[in-house]
Amino acid sequence: MKVKAIDYAHDGRGVVKTGKDLIFVPNLMIGEEAEIEITSKKSNYSIGEVKTYLSLSKDRVTPPCIYYQQCGGCQLQHMNYDHQLQMKHKRVSDALNHIAKLYVPVQPVVSSESPLLYRNKIQMAFANSKDGLIAGFYQAKTKKVLDIKTCLIEHEDGNEVIQTLKTLLDSYHVKAYDPVTKKGWIKHAVVKKGIETKELMLIIISQEPGFKKESQVISALISKHPYIKTIIHQVNPSIYKVIGDTDRVIYGEGFIHDQLGDFTFKIRPQSFYQVNPPQAKKLYDIALDLAHITKNETVLDAYSGVGTISLFAARKAKHVTGVEVISDAVSDATYNATLNHIENVDFVCAEVETFMLENKKHFDVVIVDPPRDGLQSSFIEAVMEMKPKKMVYISCEPSSLARDLKQLKTLFNVKKVVPVDMFSQTYHVESITLLSLK
Repeated sequence: MKVKAIDYAHDGRGVVKTGKDLIFVPNLMIGEEAEIEITSKKSNYSIGEVKTYLSLSKDRVTPPCIYYQQCGGCQLQHMNYDHQLQMKHKRVSDALNHIAKLYVPVQPVVSSESPLLYRNKIQMAFANSKDGLIAGFYQAKTKKVLDIKTCLIEHEDGNEVIQTLKTLLDSYHVKAYDPVTKKGWIKHAVVKKGIETKELMLIIISQEPGFKKESQVISALISKHPYIKTIIHQVNPSIYKVIGDTDRVIYGEGFIHDQLGDFTFKIRPQSFYQVNPPQAKKLYDIALDLAHITKNETVLDAYSGVGTISLFAARKAKHVTGVEVISDAVSDATYNATLNHIENVDFVCAEVETFMLENKKHFDVVIVDPPRDGLQSSFIEAVMEMKPKKMVYISCEPSSLARDLKQLKTLFNVKKVVPVDMFSQTYHVESITLLSLK
């Protein structure tokens, strides 16, 4: 079937229309023509696969990663970087237009100086092969682990540490856990890096307790990678999440530090800390510039995590209250405030929706940075009852942002929308929206 892509889906796949039929085609860019084959039919759309390209976009590039066609981690490496930014800009604008019925100008996407090797956290799964242990990511839409020697969007140190760990475990005949046979030990390894401090944390996740040749493995790791400041072993049988709740610190203190702007932050295995700190700094600077917080204003930071936005806002505000449901994150946020000598901030451990309903305190500015699902209706209703002068909405999902703005726009004017490229080579895009009370 000969087709031509006329648009992009939210995940970067090319959109093709043939009569009334809608077809999504991976790796097909706007304007490109191709011979495709339908691989899957759904009730209201189909999935296609390119068999032969008949014309190529001037914005197409050769993906720098040799695993790109098999790995599901990146979706846009076949686009040049400027085109990736255009696609993300359109994604935000289309969501606001179609879902929220908002037709406000969307600012150009804030680009990254480092669209490769930018992530400060790498997480790989382990599996067994005829040649021994392999480590990598799951092949797109499967549970098959793809053997990856280096990932081009992860920091180089993390790639190297996991390869060293794999080689060491393999030399001691350690097997990966197989969920079918229920045999094996190692499941995942995660490396977190303090981009400014250079400190590394290695988290080793296994199905069961016991660590064969533990002392030898640890000694070899820290000898080869002296920036490793802590190593943690977790036993986590869960199939639903990688990082567990219980840490066994086998080297160092169980945490590392990183600097973001003028602040120092503590990072533990469970800590949420932005994976692209240089872009996060831009995002926070833009958010606070839009909020234009003064020393007479109080600020609510909802979904405050380890307190990153709260501390930046506290330098400008009279007082900041951060609300976060994860107790360890609240403890870390309090620690970070003390570490940075910030006294006009406090942190509350609670569901933000519950906090808003039970606490009738008024805030002049509300900053929200919710999960991908966006805000709950009860939170939006509480904000609309509070009537803050300004609201800054930091979003990682344009569709949930648009859904929430559709409700919020009845009370607030949407003044500005600024997308930020936090996750280069993928379809994900952050954005900052300024709302002001009508």
